[in-house]
Amino acid sequence: MILFVVNSLALLGLMGYGAATGRFDQEKRQQYLATWRGEKLVSPPPEEQAKEEEEPTQETGTKILAAQLEREIINRELQLYAQQLRDKEFTITVARDKLQKDLLELQSRRDEFQDEVTQRNEKAREEGFQKALRNYSTMKAKYVKDDFMQMEDKDVVRYLTAMKPDVATAILERFKTPEEMAKRLRVMQLLEEEGIIDINQNRNVSSNSTDIGNS
Repeated sequence: MILFVVNSLALLGLMGYGAATGRFDQEKRQQYLATWRGEKLVSPPPEEQAKEEEEPTQETGTKILAAQLEREIINRELQLYAQQLRDKEFTITVARDKLQKDLLELQSRRDEFQDEVTQRNEKAREEGFQKALRNYSTMKAKYVKDDFMQMEDKDVVRYLTAMKPDVATAILERFKTPEEMAKRLRVMQLLEEEGIIDINQNRNVSSNSTDIGNS
């Protein structure tokens, strides 16, 4: 009797400890009680045990496959995005090269157009100059002198050097007033600077040996 009491107390203490620590759930407590009562334990069907063991394994495998699939999707999306970036970079490079080429071609055409305009202007000025020169060469010296008084000194020098010496001399001899003499002196100095006449050797416009127009 005493041994029975001791065993009972021991079993109750063990079950209490297991319940307190969470090591003995309801099913285990039932198994211990059945053992203590001498009842035959019934093991769960093998299929249920296998199912319980397979469920965590299947769940883990599913998670792994899902994670791999997600990584593959992310990798494909990253590769696609990287390819799109490379395509855009290539498109921008091609467009930039074309723009640079177009700018160079435009600049070349602009330079050609500017050269053509310059040539036409030079031609027009030269034609105008030659026409005026022919007129001044046939006009009376007095009227030519009046026009020369309204011109820049360098323009007067250009006409005088293009004229025949006797025509240029006849025109310069018409400069008689103080203002006209000052104009003639400036023109003579420019002629000397260009090596057309030499004032110091008295090659003036009144001399028959003047060198105006011989350049």
